[in-house]
Amino acid sequence: MSRTQAQLVDWNDQRGFGFARLHGGSERVFVHIKSINPHMPRPQTGDQLELEVIKGKNGRPSAKAVDVLGSVTGIKASLSPHIATAAMLLILLQLGQVLGVVPLWLASLYVSMGAMAIVAYSWDKKAARMGIWRISELKLHIIDFCGGIIGGLLAQQMYNHKRNKPQYQKTTMIIVVMHALLLGGLGAGLIVFV
Repeated sequence: MSRTQAQLVDWNDQRGFGFARLHGGSERVFVHIKSINPHMPRPQTGDQLELEVIKGKNGRPSAKAVDVLGSVTGIKASLSPHIATAAMLLILLQLGQVLGVVPLWLASLYVSMGAMAIVAYSWDKKAARMGIWRISELKLHIIDFCGGIIGGLLAQQMYNHKRNKPQYQKTTMIIVVMHALLLGGLGAGLIVFV
């Protein structure tokens, strides 16, 4: 079936579904969060979509393979708290490297664990969509805690994964604070690695 454009006219973020209206039409098309490309930002009312229309339950039109185009959240997404926090930690890490107070092994640890976090979050998001074996939240937090926090924050934003789970985000923020204190302490000379 051919792809067409539509506008999201109603979206319930808590329940993960809404309705779009095709351009030039009046019929509403059901849109479920699982039908949205996993690399797209989470939709909001007013977003422009590109999708395929299929027959859903009860023969009503339903969306498939949805891409979010010209999202009204485009600027917001690039300035999200996850991106800003990851940037802050990265700046602290780089500043520590420039000042010579962050050892090369620690910087390397952040890079390698950050890459591991991105891979882990990506796998978990795909597994959630396919309904197969997933990585536990505890393991994702352990990766973040062991130096993968910068990559973990970036992955949460890129894959729109775990961002709407308040308890998960609280634990993530505790890990962020711990790493900010470590990197800040190194930069201020309060913590010294030999």
